[in-house]
Amino acid sequence: MVKQLAHHGMVGQDKLNTMVRSLYITNPHTSEEVYGSVSRLNLGMQVLQEILRNEEGSLNNKEVMRYFLSMLHLERKLSSRSDMLGSIGERLEAMPHPELDDPDLAGPDLVRRLAELYQDTLSTLPFRIQVTGDVKTLKNEDTADRIRAVLLAGIRSAVLWQQQDGKRWQLLLGRKKMQRNLLLLMNQVHEIH
Repeated sequence: MVKQLAHHGMVGQDKLNTMVRSLYITNPHTSEEVYGSVSRLNLGMQVLQEILRNEEGSLNNKEVMRYFLSMLHLERKLSSRSDMLGSIGERLEAMPHPELDDPDLAGPDLVRRLAELYQDTLSTLPFRIQVTGDVKTLKNEDTADRIRAVLLAGIRSAVLWQQQDGKRWQLLLGRKKMQRNLLLLMNQVHEIH
């Protein structure tokens, strides 16, 4: 989503809603609960499948992989900062809690607040995620806000990855197992629809 926004300034509202929704589910019983359903993660599953197969699909996977690894790295930096984690949690709690299934969940006001939260916290860490794309698109403040909100949600997903014992090396050494599990999830989604 960061790549799509940075190069084209657009991303599906439903995909943006899913990412913003994940920020408000802080004590889930399952990973699926964080996103609402597995079917809401189609784009991520498609890109992960391309990465695991070493394919160049609809997205430049090297760029996407760089964002993914950067978010994992930033999550590790954040995990050692309990003060910042607490601040993020408090500020999210203080924001108006939207209706999580609202089709306009990720409206401009909420996205702007989430972008400010990202800037005030994660952007202050020594490691920063370098977003590349179309210069004119990146200078658009609404697009920049959506990118920051997606990055904040990406860090939320990285936290979930760590909570599920996810490791960076699994992307290199655990590809076959990840491919099997991904195929099961994708088949599950197709059976539902």
